[in-house]
Amino acid sequence: MKKKSFVKNVTFAFSYKMGNSIFHKCPAVVKLILLPVLSILVFSLPVWLAASLILILFFCELAIHFSLREIFGDLKIILFYAFLLVVIKLCLRQFDKETFFMLTRLLCMFMLASLFFRTSSSLQLREGLEKIEMAIRRLLHLKPKTTVAQTLALVLCFIPMVSKNWNQVRLAWTARGGRSSPKMYIVLLPIFFSVGMKQAWNMARAIAVRQD
Repeated sequence: MKKKSFVKNVTFAFSYKMGNSIFHKCPAVVKLILLPVLSILVFSLPVWLAASLILILFFCELAIHFSLREIFGDLKIILFYAFLLVVIKLCLRQFDKETFFMLTRLLCMFMLASLFFRTSSSLQLREGLEKIEMAIRRLLHLKPKTTVAQTLALVLCFIPMVSKNWNQVRLAWTARGGRSSPKMYIVLLPIFFSVGMKQAWNMARAIAVRQD
């Protein structure tokens, strides 16, 4: 029973979470436009604004019922990178405020990406990208097709898919009595890459069929 509940409660990084919050109801087109704009502002404006936005995003995610596991699961990579960088900088006696400012901005970027992916399904992202591309093509009097949008949608959908694939093969390893060790990575990495390549091939074929 414990194993079943453990598997059931597992969340995948940057995976969509159903909900009816204002962020879920916001059109994908708006979010796709806001994300790069906010990203540019995060790196252009004073760092205290990025720090303030981190707090705002954190409480917003809690308000729409994101668990702490989901929030910190999406930030695991940047937190590990930040820890590693700080340790190296301190050992070399090169840690300065610019390093802190950069890490603050990167953390803000990851939180924006987390909110973006967790409140947008793959279908919403694809349809939003297609609307943007079609609008640009009409403006430039180009042939009405969505080749670029479908390619970008494939890239965006692959980000949470990678996390999901790794967690699934790792859980299968654990369920069979395997332990976290160098052997686990030696055995699982080829399977992980094989599954990822198979899914990428299937998605690419699906896009090719739609274009035909």
